[in-house]
Amino acid sequence: MNKLFVFVINKICINYNMKDYNDNSNQLFQGVKEEMFSAQEMIGSIQNFSKNIQDYSLMIRDTVRTINASGVIPQIAEVIRVTSFAVRDTAKEINEATQELKRNGIMEDTSAAIETTLKSTEKSIKTIREITTDAKNASPQTTKAIQSGLDIIKRETNQVTDKMMRGIRTKVGAA
Repeated sequence: MNKLFVFVINKICINYNMKDYNDNSNQLFQGVKEEMFSAQEMIGSIQNFSKNIQDYSLMIRDTVRTINASGVIPQIAEVIRVTSFAVRDTAKEINEATQELKRNGIMEDTSAAIETTLKSTEKSIKTIREITTDAKNASPQTTKAIQSGLDIIKRETNQVTDKMMRGIRTKVGAA
């Protein structure tokens, strides 16, 4: 219906603008004249359009009354209110927990311990590599044994580091 209304208004504007160019010599505008509505057709279209607006506004009014009578609006407002309180309280608890961790220096101590452990592990691996190189030159059988020991140390170090990280996460989550 809106398209028809726009079409009618456009045709009215074209008709108004075409008054001055009413000679039939211009082929560009001849199709427009053939598609023009009569005044009676335009009035009928406008009346239908206004009737549809009236019908839709009545339907909207009835829908709003039904929604209001059902009690849904206050119910939705209460849910939003309760949810906003829960979000506020959760954010406050998270903030308090992080502030406590910062005050106690837990994160700094944990980071320092991890850093020290990694440096010690790197030194140990470097020393073991040197031993492996020396042993490789001395005996091929020893090389295999030391390489196997190095693999075990790497695996154990990774497991210890994983356990430490899980413990840190657990402490941070519990705090």
